Amino acid sequence: MRSRGLVVAIAVVLAIVAAAAVILYTNGVKNDAVTGGALSVVVVSKQDIAANTNLNPLLEQGAFTELKVPTDAVVGGAVTSMSELRGQTTTAPILANEQIASARLSGGEAPQGGALGITPGNVGLPMVLEGGAAGYGLIQRGNTVAVYATFKPGEIVPKAALRQILSPAQLAKLLGDAKSSGPLVAIPFKFTVTVVQSTRVLNIQNPVAVEGNKFSETDVPLTLDLTPEDAEAVSYAIVNADRVNLGLLPPENEDGYPIEASLGASYDDVVGVKA
Repeated sequence: MRSRGLVVAIAVVLAIVAAAAVILYTNGVKNDAVTGGALSVVVVSKQDIAANTNLNPLLEQGAFTELKVPTDAVVGGAVTSMSELRGQTTTAPILANEQIASARLSGGEAPQGGALGITPGNVGLPMVLEGGAAGYGLIQRGNTVAVYATFKPGEIVPKAALRQILSPAQLAKLLGDAKSSGPLVAIPFKFTVTVVQSTRVLNIQNPVAVEGNKFSETDVPLTLDLTPEDAEAVSYAIVNADRVNLGLLPPENEDGYPIEASLGASYDDVVGVKA
């Protein structure tokens, strides 16, 4: 019995020694991480932050802190000062205690090619769309989108302008139904058209997240990367169409979908008799 007790006692002592060794080793690793190389200061959040969150209120609440990390562990574009967060909105979720990359902020580094990264030969066309039409926070800078416009019956528009957004066959159908021979035409039925098959979002200021992960009701300012011809067509649609919508294109098909306009049926076609 004494030998068995002695074995147990030795086992306990060895376990204590092993645990102490692990603690000493861990502390040594931590000390080496802090004192063994150059350190840099980065800013981290004390809490998880959802996408499309205005950071100004969180700054006032003290939701951020500075953290020293090994210089070779600093992520590219990491935020290193609280002032860099002022006036910013998150474009992607930020987790507590992780380094904050400027690419996740609304004012992060823009693509190559000027302040907004406009494609050579194109123009950056600013506009303001209603929140739902602009995706309610789902569309981010750098995404590729299609632009759709819906025209309602009774609108008076120039024929020359319609040539910018309708194919010759579609225009002939519309003018035939409208029975117009002058320079202006009254839209005889509702129709939706793809104004631009594919274009890139240069900048967007999404709605701010509020309670329950919902978005505030607000218009969305944004800028699209458009050829001069497409910019004219989109400008015309914004002024004359009943509604302009953006459609988010998938990464595997950033060229969009070549489809014709969907022209609404006339009253005669629907009921089969003359009005």
